[in-house]
Amino acid sequence: MRYAELAHIYDRWIGYPGYPLERDFSAEEYQLRIRRARELMMEAGLDALVITSSSVGRWFTSELEPHEWHDLCPVRSAWYILTHDGDYLYMTPTGGGEHFNTTRRSTWVTHIRAIVERTEWPRWEIWDLQQVPQIFAELGLSRSRLGFELGDCMTLGISVNDFLRLREMMSHAEFVDASPVIRRLMSVHTPEEIERVRRACQAAVWIHEQVPSVLRPGLSEWEFVSQLAKLFWQRYSKDYVYRPDGAWDVRNPKSGDSNFYHAVITDRTFRRGDLIARAFSGVSYRGYPADVDRVWYLGDPPEQVRYWYRVTWECNRAMAEAIKPGIRCSDIYAAYARVEERYGLPKRLVGRLGHGLRNTGMLSVHPDNHTVLEPGMIISVEPMFGNEYGWFVLEDQYLVTETGHEPLHELAPEELPVIGA
Repeated sequence: MRYAELAHIYDRWIGYPGYPLERDFSAEEYQLRIRRARELMMEAGLDALVITSSSVGRWFTSELEPHEWHDLCPVRSAWYILTHDGDYLYMTPTGGGEHFNTTRRSTWVTHIRAIVERTEWPRWEIWDLQQVPQIFAELGLSRSRLGFELGDCMTLGISVNDFLRLREMMSHAEFVDASPVIRRLMSVHTPEEIERVRRACQAAVWIHEQVPSVLRPGLSEWEFVSQLAKLFWQRYSKDYVYRPDGAWDVRNPKSGDSNFYHAVITDRTFRRGDLIARAFSGVSYRGYPADVDRVWYLGDPPEQVRYWYRVTWECNRAMAEAIKPGIRCSDIYAAYARVEERYGLPKRLVGRLGHGLRNTGMLSVHPDNHTVLEPGMIISVEPMFGNEYGWFVLEDQYLVTETGHEPLHELAPEELPVIGA
């Protein structure tokens, strides 16, 4: 098959005049991201960074438009290849080259080129791996050191069999694990990323603060989340996303219809004695989520509820005070464990109690995660306790600074928010 001829059929559509689109981030932001990536590539001795997954690829290209990564559209493929002197996106052009045109208008990638959608049966996917060695040859990378998404916290955007086969086909190249480079890129954030998280978190706190004005006995869950959504969109612009469903937990030991952590909005009506928790805000700003958790009580809370809220809040603050450059994620967990021990609680055996942006696995507040914090990282503290009285979870987001930490929003209240009933 003559891939070189087929690869250029739709080139004329790349720059075809069209309505201007707002890009996901600025040109300056893109240059900062690839400059940082190249510095890390140099340190790791990589000739190219090869990205095939949407979770990493979108960080370089866009959260919005329109190339189809293999892990999101399994029969297609997209490859972002960054070298020391070029940046390339190989993607499917679709029927008339529409995606080529839209990608040019919505990303800052310099070179946009085709993945040819032709193959030979019995391959099920509609693009052929045989063209990929030719792509690397055209870029002068046939004998190079190529960094792929291997290792911890990484997921390739191609099948394992394709990766192994490609490595055989390119026997003169060295396929190496680029996960240390990628993890660092994705965990030490740019100023624009930090500002987006800050805006998302501030909106998250605002919508949580509306809960006491909306929630009342007899209101169904459907009615409750609908009213929250209406309030949110009366205040915030199109740059935000708000999902009122998901991560709600309602427990009432006397009613017999506690509604443990769930994503489906139900018809259950709220009543006195409900402990309501949400382990997410549902808010994001331009692709950056606000993972801020809060708890409310409907009625007059018994002493057990006040006790567990107090324990959770003290854990939250002890963990936050531990955050500073040079300490480890496990040190933050140890701060939690000291409060746990002081209250005589059984030692926790499962789960983590905080994480980095996008729930990244590199930054996990866990006794076995010893990642060292650096300025520019964002990390949450998220102590949680679950029992018949409720799910007690308070999560706040912090930026690691040169001298310590900075909260990105108003922190969890010291006293349990009580809603009169």
